[in-house]
Amino acid sequence: MADTPKQDGDTDGLNIAGRITQYFVDSKVTILIILVALLAGLLALKVTPREENPQIVVPAANIIISKPGASPKEVEQLIVKPLEAILQGMSGVDHTYGTAMESMGVVNVQFYVGQNKEDSLVKLYDRIMSNLDRMPPGTRMPLVKPVDVDDVPIVTITLSSASRNDRDLRHIADDVLEHLRRVQGASLSFIHGGRPRQITVNFDLDRMRQYNVTLLDIRRVLEATNIDIPAGSLVSHNRVSTVISGGMLRNAHDVRNLVVALHAHRPVYLKDVATITDGAGDIEHLNRIGYGPAYTGVRSPDFEEPAVTIAIAKRKGTNAVTVADGILAELQHIRAATIPPDVHVDVTRNDGERANDAVNTLLDHLSIAVVTVVLLLVAFLGWRAASIVTITIPLILFVTLAVGMVAGQSINRITLFALILSLGLLVDDSIVVIENIFRHYSKKGADRLSGAVRAVNEIGRPTNLATFTVILAFLPMFWVTGMMGPYMAPIPFNVPV
Repeated sequence: MADTPKQDGDTDGLNIAGRITQYFVDSKVTILIILVALLAGLLALKVTPREENPQIVVPAANIIISKPGASPKEVEQLIVKPLEAILQGMSGVDHTYGTAMESMGVVNVQFYVGQNKEDSLVKLYDRIMSNLDRMPPGTRMPLVKPVDVDDVPIVTITLSSASRNDRDLRHIADDVLEHLRRVQGASLSFIHGGRPRQITVNFDLDRMRQYNVTLLDIRRVLEATNIDIPAGSLVSHNRVSTVISGGMLRNAHDVRNLVVALHAHRPVYLKDVATITDGAGDIEHLNRIGYGPAYTGVRSPDFEEPAVTIAIAKRKGTNAVTVADGILAELQHIRAATIPPDVHVDVTRNDGERANDAVNTLLDHLSIAVVTVVLLLVAFLGWRAASIVTITIPLILFVTLAVGMVAGQSINRITLFALILSLGLLVDDSIVVIENIFRHYSKKGADRLSGAVRAVNEIGRPTNLATFTVILAFLPMFWVTGMMGPYMAPIPFNVPV
């Protein structure tokens, strides 16, 4: 008996691509999936943190060890080199670098990229504590200071004035920083430049010899006096008040009238053996700001002014754009109350704005690429084919952004570059599928739903094979070592998705 030819409506013997198409081609679930993908993509675009570059986890720490009175050579031979030898034997350590200075040594330890930060610091601390007996006598307790990429400031604000000195600017910056560090998402913050308030004591050695007073006597008195000690509590009128004995030294007057010794049955005050001044400390950093020809505001006649800079970093995993905008909004809110009119305020760094500009630029380029593809399809395949691609490609990109959000990715230049890179693959598959569906539609008397299923069934396997071949070409990027591995990781993740 001769085989009966299969009609266009016959859907027996379909492969996986044909069966999927047969289920979704006329299903109400398809509309629901489209809506869910659209909402998930818009949510991911709104909620996912934006950064200029991907975060790279490189655990590192500085170990600071002091030995008062030791020369740099002694510090190098007795502290730095033995400590480097101890730390190099740890698992996960990439390299160590030591620096010897007068009375102090610093050893920087860097772990391999991708190592867990908390586990690495715990191992480092345990290694140091278990080898304290190998440190020379007189060495103080080591100080371990972690180094984190999130400690890099995302916003710096410079305060400058032609009529105020660096001490006044530092005092104003301290008040401003107290408000800005409370912004949600803000982390490490510090002030660079300016001299803080300092009470300076200049000893007169001749008068100290005359009153028989030594530096050790003065040090003991200062340590014993400059302290507040709780002495109990007082209950009165339904209120509990803490009673404090002693007294902290709060100004130069308190320091001058401090009794440091007895001579000839008379008290010797600190002002009798030293000159006490209340003013700015020693200059360690000179911070100034200059305004070039491109500056649109009022420039100083000297083109440079004393300045201090407020630097604020963000917490790990927060949106750089949101944190930066919150800091600047709070600055604008407190400016009239905390910053005098003669102090200029300049935002000298705003990584949030840079990250937002970079992301928006790539999103614009991605939109231009999609529109260009649609116009080409309209010209060569017609508006119906172009409309299908117009719907499918943005939906697939939205799904990829949603998956990236769940995976903990941020929206940055590399993740968006991966989307642009995969755009060509999406267009190729769409064009091949739509063209074959049109070929089946052109058959006389063909059923459209059955023709669409048959068309996808015919090219499903080769199209999927070509797609998986391209995916396999990107997967080896997961095993790239060094800093480039985590930096480029969004590409082998987002392209297959």
